[in-house]
Amino acid sequence: MATKYKLKTDPVGMVGRDCPRQSCKAYFKVREADVYGDVELTCPNCGSQANVKKYTTEEQIKYINSLIFHHNECPVDFNYSKTTPCYDYVERPAHCTFSCDSCKNKFGYDAKPNYCPYCGATHEHLHVDGTCELKEP
Repeated sequence: MATKYKLKTDPVGMVGRDCPRQSCKAYFKVREADVYGDVELTCPNCGSQANVKKYTTEEQIKYINSLIFHHNECPVDFNYSKTTPCYDYVERPAHCTFSCDSCKNKFGYDAKPNYCPYCGATHEHLHVDGTCELKEP
């Protein structure tokens, strides 16, 4: 059985995802529990669909590779060691949280979304949940 490495969460318990499409690379947030399942996601920007694992961010990949390399234990003092130091990251929060009328899920995104990451519903079903600081294009 493969080892599952726990990713970091932001202050509201969400985990970041990056669109795997090279021309998009939109960053958005989903519930922590969903990154460990076999969930299909839709990019809130371009609408590309893929398995949740395809949306893993570069920072998360470096972190997981570091945990694998160090067998889940970082060297206490790597200054005197020839061992590569551990890689860590901080999960940055989204500027806005949106809710979807169609599937009732919430997600984080820093711009006006075109699609719900969970069900693919279009923008007319998506609403700001709480306060929001949208980026200007």
